[in-house]
Amino acid sequence: MIQGRDNKIVGWDSPKVTHPGEHLIDFLEDGGISQTELAERIGLSKKAVNEIVNGKSPITQNTAFRLSKVFSVSPEFWVNLQNNYDFTLARVEEEKRLQQETEEYTHAFKETYHELSKRGFLPTLTWTKKNLSDITQNLQRFFAVDSLAYISGGTMKFAFRKYNRSNLNHYTLAAWVQLGKIQAKLVETSPFDREKLKELLPAIKLLSCKKWQDYIPELGTLLAECGVVLVLAPHMKCAPVQGATHWLESDKVLVILNADNQYEDRFWFSLFHELGHVLQHGKKDVYVDFDKDGAKTEEEEEADTFAQKWLIPDIQEFKVEQGDVAASVTAFAKRNNVSPAIVAGRLTHELGPKYKSIYSLMSPFLKERIFYSNLTFGVSS
Repeated sequence: MIQGRDNKIVGWDSPKVTHPGEHLIDFLEDGGISQTELAERIGLSKKAVNEIVNGKSPITQNTAFRLSKVFSVSPEFWVNLQNNYDFTLARVEEEKRLQQETEEYTHAFKETYHELSKRGFLPTLTWTKKNLSDITQNLQRFFAVDSLAYISGGTMKFAFRKYNRSNLNHYTLAAWVQLGKIQAKLVETSPFDREKLKELLPAIKLLSCKKWQDYIPELGTLLAECGVVLVLAPHMKCAPVQGATHWLESDKVLVILNADNQYEDRFWFSLFHELGHVLQHGKKDVYVDFDKDGAKTEEEEEADTFAQKWLIPDIQEFKVEQGDVAASVTAFAKRNNVSPAIVAGRLTHELGPKYKSIYSLMSPFLKERIFYSNLTFGVSS
C-alpha cells in the first residue's frame, strides 16, 4: 500500500503476478520444443497453446495432465501454478475492493467498533489509517457480510428505517441485534410452537418469584422448548434498547433483552413485551423496544398491552391494607403469581406522575438488579 503527500491511500504496491504460461515458455526453451510441436504432442490447437503462453488462457486440469506427459513434472505442478496465479489475482482485486470499502463505509462504524471492542466482541485497535483495513475486515466478519453496504444502506438499515431517534446509532443497533444472532446459532431449540408458548406463559411468569440467578437459566430452557431463543446482551452507547424480537427462521425466533444493570421489573416487562411481538405480529419485521420511547407504533402499543395484561391484569385492584404498604405489595404479588418487584414497578410507573411519594414507598422492592457482567452471554437450553 502506498500513500500520497496528504497521507491518503493513492495506490497499491501489488506483487508481481506470474501467469503459468511464462513457466511453460521456460520448459519449451529448455526442451527445444516449438509451440506448434507442443500443440501436436498434447492434442490442442496451436491457438490454444499460444493463448496459454501469452497469459490469455488458463492451464486447465485436463491440460495439466497432458503437459505432465511431455515434461517431467506432475499434473499438480501445473495445477498449483494456475491456482496460485488465480488466487493472487483475486487477492489483489480484493485489496482494491477493501480499500474502496474502507473509504466509503468504515468511518460510519467508528463508535460501533469502539463499543464492540470495549466489550471484547472485536479486537481492540486504534482508529488510525494503518488499522482501517483490519477494522473493516473485523466488521465484515462480525456482521457476516461481504460488504458493509449491507448495514449502511441495505437490508439492515431498511429493517430499522422506522426508528428515527436523535440518540440512536443505527449501526450500533444493528450490532446489538447481531450479537443476539451470533449467540442464537449456539442454541438448539424445538420448532416454534405458538400454542405451547401460550400454555407456558403462566409458568414463565411464575419464575419471576425466584432469584434472577435461578430463573434466567430456567427461562432459557422453557422458551427453547417453544422455539424461542433468549439472549441477554449488554447495554451499548447510542443504542438505548430494552429488547428486540427477530425471526431467524420460520420456526425459530430470537428474543434479545438488555441485562446490563437492569431492574427486574423492567426485565420482566421487556420479556413479555417481546413475547407479545412473537405471538401477535408478523415474522418479517425486526421489533425493537427502547428505553424511553416517544410516539409508539401500533405494534409496540399492542406489545405493551400484552405485557401489562399478562403480568398484572388488574392493577387497579391493588389496595393498601391496614396501612402497611409493603405487606400489601407482597400479598398482591402473591395473588398474581409474580414478583413483588413487578408490582412495585407497575405502581411506580402508573402512579409516579401523580404521587411522588410512591418512589420511596416502592424503592425497597426495586433494589435488586440483573448485572450482565455476572451472566454468560446468551441463554442456552
